[in-house]
Parts: sequence; structure tokens; C-alpha cells
Amino acid sequence: MFGLPAEVGLRIAAEALNLSLGTAYRRVRNGDFPCRVRRRGRRYVVRLPDLMRALGIQDVRVRYDDVEAGARFASGESDV
Repeated sequence: MFGLPAEVGLRIAAEALNLSLGTAYRRVRNGDFPCRVRRRGRRYVVRLPDLMRALGIQDVRVRYDDVEAGARFASGESDV
């Protein structure tokens, strides 16, 4: 809905976790990367919800009605 990817590459995950790419690869090999890492062909990927959880970001569900109400509010329309 918001254009966020379902998963990100190891480089992006490492940057988000403030790790160098070399440290990220080493931690993946050692099995102690802060979140679950999967192989997609030759690449390592991390599911976005797993990365958010590792960053301490709560997984908040957004309902379509809330988005619509927010759009109406932002445009100056009232719900009354």
C-alpha cells in the first residue's frame, strides 16, 4: 500500500542496523545477525517485518478507512 518492499537486501539491512557490510556478512556466516536472513539465489535478503522488529519498530497495521480519513482530514474535509 505504501510502496514498501516485502524484503530488502543485506546492504540496506546492514545500513539500517548501523553495521558495515563486512560485519553483516560475518554475522550472517556466524548465525548471529540481528534478524533472520534468507538466501534468494546468490543474494541475502531480510524480510521487512523482521528488520523492523530488530530495530524496535512496532508492526502497526494500517486500515484503509484510516488512510481515507487521514486524506480527508489533510484536504480540509470534515467527518461530521
